[in-house]
Order: sequence, then structure tokens, then C-alpha cells
Amino acid sequence: MRTPSFTLTTRVLLVFSFCGITILSLIPIQESFAVNIWDKAQHAGAYLYLSLLVWGASLPRRLTGRHALLLMVYGIGIEVLQAGLPWRSFSLLDMVANASGIAMGGAILQGMASLKNRK
Repeated sequence: MRTPSFTLTTRVLLVFSFCGITILSLIPIQESFAVNIWDKAQHAGAYLYLSLLVWGASLPRRLTGRHALLLMVYGIGIEVLQAGLPWRSFSLLDMVANASGIAMGGAILQGMASLKNRK
């Protein structure tokens, strides 16, 4: 059975997205020590985006608990790497924002599935 072109395209986009997010997470930035709400929104948005890409890259289309766990492990790994960089810092709040983005992705996908099943 051939993999649909949407799935293949989404998989390629997912790989490039992981690379891009990793690079952006590790390059030097100007940072304040105050909690920046916009920064947390960016974290949540990035992990919402990754959640939707994982859904699009999987067959059958779903975002499983395992997918969510792997996304969290990725986010924790980024934070651990940042802890070792002099221009970045480890942040538990970033991990909370990442988790909320994954949860939002799961909620959106669950809502879409329930609407589809309602027909």
C-alpha cells in the first residue's frame, strides 16, 4: 500500500520543523529573567503545531499518548541542552507551555474527530 502524498509531505515538514525549532531553541537570544507571556505563547504554539504535524504524519491519523510523550521528551531534551548553554537557561515554565500546546493539539484533534463521528 502506498503512503498518501499528504502524509509524506507532512513527514518531511515535520522533520524540517523539528530541525528549525531545535536551532531556534539553541541559538543566542536577548533574554530577560522576567516571565515573558509572549515567549510562553510561542512555546505553546510551537508544540501545538508539532502535535498537528504528528497527527498528519501518522497513519491512521491520530495523536496518541505515545506521540504526546515523545513530544514532551523532545521539549525536555531542548531544555536540558539549553541549561548547558551560557546564553540560554533551563525553564520549567517553558515545559509547562510545551505541554499546554500538546494538550491544545490533542483537544483540537479530539473535537475534530467528534464532529466527524457526529455525521
